[in-house]
Amino acid sequence: MTTISEHKKNIQEFLDDINEKIRANLLVERQKIVGFAASEAAVNLFAVLLHAHHLVEPGFAVNHRYFASEKIAESRFSFPIPKKKELLSLLVGQEQYRNELCYGRAKEAALVNSAVKNLYTLKRIIDELVGDLHGK
Repeated sequence: MTTISEHKKNIQEFLDDINEKIRANLLVERQKIVGFAASEAAVNLFAVLLHAHHLVEPGFAVNHRYFASEKIAESRFSFPIPKKKELLSLLVGQEQYRNELCYGRAKEAALVNSAVKNLYTLKRIIDELVGDLHGK
């Protein structure tokens, strides 16, 4: 069972890794790693929201595959969630970025940048709903 503090630690590790790639100007060269890290950070962010609002049982685990489509996401999370439509849309988008970046040929910088932007949009919304995730 992953605790909120463990989810937050995971989020910070993934964000640190992505930010290292940004600072080193390696987003395109390391796009598979970025795609994976952004997806996993997104899932952990959503898990923090669910647990912080007591919307799931403590042992509930969020899997990135739950966001393969809007339909699957909605069926997995049919209960009320703050800003649900917006969040699920961003999470489904993040899963699509994961698939595009992690599999197949290298993609253009714009797609990698869009994946990172999507993640930070998701983080901003969840920070607003849960409180800033740093140190809490």
